Amino acid sequence: MVISHPFFACLAMRLTLKEDRNCRTAWTDGRIFGYNPDYINILPREKLIGLSAHTVMHPACGHHMRRGSRDPDLWNQACDYVINPILLDAGLVLPDGFLWDDGYAGKTAEYVYRILKAGGADDLSETDDNPDARPNEAPRDQSRDQDKKEASNVNADNGAAADEAEEDPHQDPDPGGSGEVRDRGGSNEKSFAGVDDEQDDWERALIQAAANARAMGKLPRGVEILIQEKFSPILPWQAILARFIQQSARQDYTWARPNPRYIHQGLYFPALVSDQMPEMVLAVDTSGSVQPGELARFTEELSDIFSLNPSRVHLLYADLTVNRYECIEGSRMDPDLLPKGGGGTDFRAVFEFVRTNGIAPFCLIYFTDMQCTLFPARSPAYPVLWIRAGQGGMDPPFGEVIDMLPENRHDSV
Repeated sequence: MVISHPFFACLAMRLTLKEDRNCRTAWTDGRIFGYNPDYINILPREKLIGLSAHTVMHPACGHHMRRGSRDPDLWNQACDYVINPILLDAGLVLPDGFLWDDGYAGKTAEYVYRILKAGGADDLSETDDNPDARPNEAPRDQSRDQDKKEASNVNADNGAAADEAEEDPHQDPDPGGSGEVRDRGGSNEKSFAGVDDEQDDWERALIQAAANARAMGKLPRGVEILIQEKFSPILPWQAILARFIQQSARQDYTWARPNPRYIHQGLYFPALVSDQMPEMVLAVDTSGSVQPGELARFTEELSDIFSLNPSRVHLLYADLTVNRYECIEGSRMDPDLLPKGGGGTDFRAVFEFVRTNGIAPFCLIYFTDMQCTLFPARSPAYPVLWIRAGQGGMDPPFGEVIDMLPENRHDSV
């Protein structure tokens, strides 16, 4: 690995090796690389390298510190789905039965977990009959059965260990057969430098491993993208919001001169060709699940949007229905923002209101906590931006999402 895959080797050497015949394949908690020697010995060399790289990528991405109260088996599946595309892109060969779906490439483990928990796993299984949809899916069940059979033979030789494994409520903590991730290892005592010292150590190790591999000319493309996204400077979400509005109305902007509103922040945005942008729809979720503090922040951001001088704004306050509507235009770009609502949530109400009233916006911006599963059956013809308050809620089936958090930082893979 040091010669052929130096990035993964540099990270793997941080872990302490430990034989563990009670596990089926291998595992890590960020400190230990546990492995079943009988399983390791039956793997071809290239698949053993793939298993080692897969296992070490879990702590490299912080998976051992991010599970929280999530189901451990489902969390392992989600983590596998997001790191395996990186490993395959690097030319590694994984053990038979590994989990892969191209739709999860570039996503976060939290995102994939929500999809799987909502039934995404059942949807994926429906394509197993089509071998062209997912090349490794067709043999996956057979190879996994073979892995389980081999692991069962191994455990049968271990007596009590096999009996203990049968009583384990989690029948397969490593569904991909490539190495499972367990929660942060060690006792509950704080480290010398504090509770976050381990995360800082892994982030430093990630940068160092990438630098070493880059110097050797062997830094995988997927890893380089991961490093850039994780450690590059992050724009404030307000700037991203402004960029979305400007991109949606790109026909009214020019890159020939900078927008003076942002140039002092070091951000080069296009300037307006005309004095006004086309009309837009601003929707505010006023359901009972939205906290007063979140609603106050929504109101503040609405005022900033009005300062961008759109030609016309359709302002909607909605929960299960549209409770208040106001069309604002011309010199009335300083309206009284009076939220109205407090019931449940149905996102379909806003889009239906726009359709039935013949509104043709260049974009729709929806401020919400995303605590709802009722979305339109089809995406609208105009771009949609969801401003999600808090750290929960659903992922919409269309549009872009910005998380409005106290501290905006990238999620790791």
